[in-house]
Parts: sequence; C-alpha cells; structure tokens
Amino acid sequence: MEKYRKVRKRVQKAINASYLQHKRKVHCEFRVSPLVSFEDLVTTHCPNYVKRYMDGDQTQEELRNVGFPWSQQGVDRSFSSTGGTVAAATSICQMRRHQVQRALSDKERGLLFSAHVAGGTHHAFRDRGEGFCVFSDIAVAANVLLRDFRDVVQKILIVDLDVHQGNGNAALFKGVEEVTTFSIQCDGNYFSQKQESDLDIDLPPGVTDETYLSTLHHWLNRVRRGDAGKFDFIFFQAGVDILEDDRLGKMSITQHGIARRNKMVFDLARDLNVPLCITMGGGYPRKDWEPILQAHANVYIQAYDFLVNHSHVTN
Repeated sequence: MEKYRKVRKRVQKAINASYLQHKRKVHCEFRVSPLVSFEDLVTTHCPNYVKRYMDGDQTQEELRNVGFPWSQQGVDRSFSSTGGTVAAATSICQMRRHQVQRALSDKERGLLFSAHVAGGTHHAFRDRGEGFCVFSDIAVAANVLLRDFRDVVQKILIVDLDVHQGNGNAALFKGVEEVTTFSIQCDGNYFSQKQESDLDIDLPPGVTDETYLSTLHHWLNRVRRGDAGKFDFIFFQAGVDILEDDRLGKMSITQHGIARRNKMVFDLARDLNVPLCITMGGGYPRKDWEPILQAHANVYIQAYDFLVNHSHVTN
C-alpha cells in the first residue's frame, strides 16, 4: 500500500539526516521485510486457514470481513506484514540473549528498540480475518519469541493504542499467562463483537488529549509498579487513528498528544529495561493524507530520537 512506502521514505530521510552525527550512540539500519514462514504462522493461526488463504480458497463472507479481495499480491503483503514484525522482534531478542550471555549489567545493556514500518494487524483471529487484517503479526511474533527465546522472554506485554480494540489479540491470548493484552479504545468504534483483553479501557467519542493521556499515564504507572507482573518484552501497536484528523477514529487527539502518548510507552520500556518492538496500526485520512502520514512517521522518528537522548549504547 502506498501509505507504508510514503511513511518509510519520511522516516528514512529524517533518520539518515542525523545518523552520521549519532551513529556512535545509536545503531540503526533499515532492512527489507521478509515473508513470514508457514511454521511461524501456525504458532498462532489455524493451518487450514493459512493454506486456504494462500490458495485463494475463501468464501465471499470471509473476503467481506477482511475488507479487500484476494490476490497473490495481497498474500505477499500479508506475509510481509507479519514477517517484518517477527524479524524486528527476534532481532532484538537475539541482542538481549547476547547481552545476558555476556552477563552485562542493566546499565551496560542499554535500550533495545526495533520497529516495523507496517503491521499492527490486530483484528485477525485464529481461523479468520477482519478489519483489513488477515494475520495478527504481533501475536505471531509473540508466539515465536515464546517458542525460540524462552531463555530471555518469559512474559510479554502488548500495549495496543489504536483507536479500535485489539480484539484479535485479546481472543488469541485469552487465558495465556505468558502474554498480557492492554488496549485503550474508543467505545463508539466497535465494528464487531468486543473481546476481553487482560486490561481494556474504553474512552468516549470526542475524547481529547487531557483525558486520554491522564488515563494512559495511570495505567502505565500500574504496569511500571508491577501490578500486572514482570515483563521481559513489550510490543507497541502505535495506531494513529486516534488523531482528530482521522476519518474513522472518532477521538480528538492532537499531533502533540500522540507524541506524548508515544513517549509514555518509550519511557515505560526504558524504566523496565525491556526490549520494545513498535508496529504501525490504523490511520485513515479524511481527504488530506498529510496529518496521517506525519503522525505515523513521527512514531518512528520519535523512537530514534528517544534512543539518541537516553542511551549510551543502543540498537
């Protein structure tokens, strides 16, 4: 989709402009998103569903629920959307494993952030998709970490701040002690049956920065205090459809408000000293794409700037 290419180009341009100045403090590289493997997909999704999707063997109702017709290009896009998040998450887990093997102290480890300039497809269920989501990239990545990196990841937090509930992830991880789902959403924006996250916060349509940010601050502080347990890894679904300029969002959060939201999540990862993997999420223009593209790009640029300002050795 054109949105992802435009956001990536903005992010690359902004980071490349300052990278030479900061490369001694921050290691940052852009990689092509790989296609997810069938083996990784079926950690989360029904093998028969995956195979039928690959072959284009879906009903009209299934296609309507997803929101776009089947095509081979769509299959590749869905596999790339999931594979990029798996690659981003596993790359920093490999770094964390290396740090642990070297017995580095928390201070010596520094911050580990990774990001996928796509993904955040949180409406997919085990055997079906909906809301423009075929597979749940975050869920697949989380299950891959729990399969392959148990030595460094025992408990995962998903912070979902898209305007819509992360209903697919809530259902996929219901009763799974190793994964905690935390979702703040607009209570006037459910397009299908609500699922039960470990922590669900519904805010009303039209909510503004003050209420949204004070609510987020309160609940992240409870996470910080350990009320939900000790986490080894955080996923941040950074949808920007909470923006006042968004066509579908129904919230009234400013660009500044989204920047403050992002910083709260980055601060949490820093304070808990755990790796953070960022994905995209929703963002839908009224007519002008500029506010949406800028909000998406700012998530990644802000994460890079956060590392520059808070790390002595970062990735």
